[in-house]
Amino acid sequence: MIVGANGTGKSSIVCAICLGLAGKTAILGRGDKVGLYVKRGCHKGFIEIELYKSGGNLVINREIHVENNQSLWMLNGRHCNQKTVEEEVKALRIQVSNLCQFLPQEKVGEFAKMSKIELLEATEKSVGPPEMYEYHCELKNFRNRERELENVVKEKASFLEKAKQRNERNKHDVNRYYEKKRHLDVIELLEKKKPWVEYETTRTELEGVKKERDEAKRQLSALKQAQAPMLRKIQLIDNQLKPTEAQIKAKVKNQMLLHSEFMYLKGLIEDIKQTQRLKQMEEEDHQKRISNTRLTIEDLKAELAKVGDQPDVTPRINEVNVELRRIQVERAKIEGEKSDLLLEKKLNDMNNMMNAKEEKLRGRHRDTYTALMWLRQNRQLFNCSKLRLFGIVMLFESINVKDHRFAKYVENHISFHDLRAFVFQRKDDMERFMTEVRDKMNLKVNSISAPEDSCSKRPPSRNIERFGFFTYLREMFDAPEEVMSYLCHQYRVHDVPVGNEQTKSMIRTVIEEPYLRVFYTTEERYTLKRSFYSNKISTSNSAVHPSQYLTITVDAEEKRQLEQQMKEATALDRRDNELLAEKKQLSELKGKKRQLEQKISTKQDRWVYPTGSNGSTGTEFNVFICILLYWCMLTVPVLLQQKCGRLDQRKVQLTEQCKGLLKRAKTICRMQPDESLPEDLRNAFSNLPDTLDEIDAMLNEERSRAECFTGLSENVVDEYNRREQEIKHLEKDLEDKSNALNAYRQNISEAKERWLNPLKQLVEQINGKFSDFFRSMQCAGEVDLHSENEEEYDKYGIRIRVKFHSSTQLHELTPYHQSGGERSVSTMLYLMALQELNRCPFRVVDEINQGMDPVNERRVFDIVVRTACKETTSQYFFITPKLLQNLQYAEEMTVLCVHNGAHMLPPNQWDEKAFIRRCLQRKARA
Repeated sequence: MIVGANGTGKSSIVCAICLGLAGKTAILGRGDKVGLYVKRGCHKGFIEIELYKSGGNLVINREIHVENNQSLWMLNGRHCNQKTVEEEVKALRIQVSNLCQFLPQEKVGEFAKMSKIELLEATEKSVGPPEMYEYHCELKNFRNRERELENVVKEKASFLEKAKQRNERNKHDVNRYYEKKRHLDVIELLEKKKPWVEYETTRTELEGVKKERDEAKRQLSALKQAQAPMLRKIQLIDNQLKPTEAQIKAKVKNQMLLHSEFMYLKGLIEDIKQTQRLKQMEEEDHQKRISNTRLTIEDLKAELAKVGDQPDVTPRINEVNVELRRIQVERAKIEGEKSDLLLEKKLNDMNNMMNAKEEKLRGRHRDTYTALMWLRQNRQLFNCSKLRLFGIVMLFESINVKDHRFAKYVENHISFHDLRAFVFQRKDDMERFMTEVRDKMNLKVNSISAPEDSCSKRPPSRNIERFGFFTYLREMFDAPEEVMSYLCHQYRVHDVPVGNEQTKSMIRTVIEEPYLRVFYTTEERYTLKRSFYSNKISTSNSAVHPSQYLTITVDAEEKRQLEQQMKEATALDRRDNELLAEKKQLSELKGKKRQLEQKISTKQDRWVYPTGSNGSTGTEFNVFICILLYWCMLTVPVLLQQKCGRLDQRKVQLTEQCKGLLKRAKTICRMQPDESLPEDLRNAFSNLPDTLDEIDAMLNEERSRAECFTGLSENVVDEYNRREQEIKHLEKDLEDKSNALNAYRQNISEAKERWLNPLKQLVEQINGKFSDFFRSMQCAGEVDLHSENEEEYDKYGIRIRVKFHSSTQLHELTPYHQSGGERSVSTMLYLMALQELNRCPFRVVDEINQGMDPVNERRVFDIVVRTACKETTSQYFFITPKLLQNLQYAEEMTVLCVHNGAHMLPPNQWDEKAFIRRCLQRKARA
């Protein structure tokens, strides 16, 4: 126990322990340079510490030089560097940076301010096994990596879904393109087959001519053969009967001719009768087809009439095409060809940054975070249109530093109390808000009303163009009008200059400037005060701590623009889909009308309605036969001869025509002259009509259908296929990332088992000791492991809950709920609960009893003595400026009385026995 009046040097011992064990000056909170701890007026200072170690103690010496803030180190009499000392100290599990092990005077209040997360880490380092904190860090890293993988998987899944949706929209155009291409392919095949059909028709006709000519020649030859014997007999008779030669010869010849012609004409008449019967049957079938076609045409005309009642859709299709092109131009202006995904990714990144800031706030001050969530859901209750949260919304959209290097100055200058404050333009809004969250929800939040007269444009009091000052604090960040006004009014950010290393090198000259009150150098903050009595200037400086919140900045205007672009892009996509659907409907309507007209025209052209009688009477037929018979009897031989001649002129003509048609057909099909029709074309032709009428009808119909598909090109298909490949790559990438995520989760599960089970046991032990200590004081206290989400390992924390009055409930230990004395008692008893776990060689607590009432101070002192004096516990340094009377002490205690000062006796003149004797005499006289 180290006891002594304030200012006598007790805390110098604490500082010496910290600095002698290679601790950082920030731990002590008294000065950022090690030279500041040397006695004023001296150029150097010395520290010597001896540490117990089995196998041989360690003696550490540190010599501190004021001029350059450098130190000389020695370990067991040998010169060494600071890193060697740090390693030796770490090996002994000494952690002067851990508030659970080393609690200097300036840090006592910070213990109660530690978040649950910070308290857990400090406890792990102080009393946990060496691997516990390492496992925890490993888990947090695993979880961060898992969160990154989750975000990547989520992002890629979102990108994949967006890409699929976009390609699904394009798929309609692709299908229409392919449908049009199918029509064009059919048209191409029909145009290729048509010359072949023309050739085949002509060739068939040529074959028929050849057969008919051969048949006529056969008939003529047969007729001549049949008449030959008769001619010979006539010649013989003629020779015998010369007197009547001419008469007899003519008669016989006529008889023979008549007989021969009669036999031939008899057969010809039978053929004609058969042909007539076939013609009658074909005519009957023809009439049936005409009747059916007439009905079909009537139906098509009725359907066409329905379609024709509607206005012409061509102008509207043109309007839709113009609007679609306009939308494409607008989308190109907004996002470019493929940057819509990048646009969404950038907006997601901004939201993730805002979420990270929210998480920091939730860990640091849950009440403010809860109030923020409530405010977002109930913003409509307030009149202020520009309602913002200064500190919370500031983290997202209010304060944006212009350079992340400037964040530390802004954050060090504005208190956290105000950083988490709600700024209101109207006082009635502020009162309503505080009634809801403070009174009804029992949340501890801070609110601010912006100044009625704006201060945001206040000019600086002086110009700064020397000493290395390069800007004012206000110029380092942007903020809304009301927020900037408050900061200029309350923190004078418009009049706080910021300098650089040049400022630091000229510091003695700078502090003499009469107009300066607060200013910053690269790493320090200086505050100047002038004495009202002596007019002398006193200067204090402190280190500029790294920024925790403002380094992550989100440009609110850029975020708003991105959100607006996303809305516009979404609206354009929606309109694009509506127009495509309308265009499809109009095109189908227009195509249907064309198809109906074409069908009617084709059927009308194919069938010609007869206007006269459809048959002949039997009498007319008989007359016809008789006339024909007579004509044949006279002219058959001559006609047969003439017919053969005509068929020979026609054969030559058709032969030349076939050659020309065959050449043309092969040219159209891109075939060589000696090449036969390819198998693929032969198979394709087999599925098409075989007559010219049917081919022409089908060509007209296919062309009408193809004309319905406007505004389509191969680019649509190329873009669709390219995105299909992107989708495949995304799917593969997503699968790989998902597999990696699952493997990572397995590793996390194993690491969690190694860390969480021992930690729960440790916290249960601490809770048992802590509860016993509070119970002995007729109070209540609990310690538990707190986590809102078991998978968020960086959110695990130790929660301390205490109750000092029987009429109250257990409340979490915070800097706001309990009194200063209650916080000191809770801190001390928690440290005592850790003391018995004996993981570190010693603990230091400086002036923890400040603010305690006498009853609690006596109880705590008794607990400290009982706990710290056990043989199984570690060494304990208890520093206090005062003691109650009649306290219980133990033989295991060593008491050091510190009473240094400018007017004190030197140590060599101190007479302890005389001091005690005089003290006893005064007590006896009293």
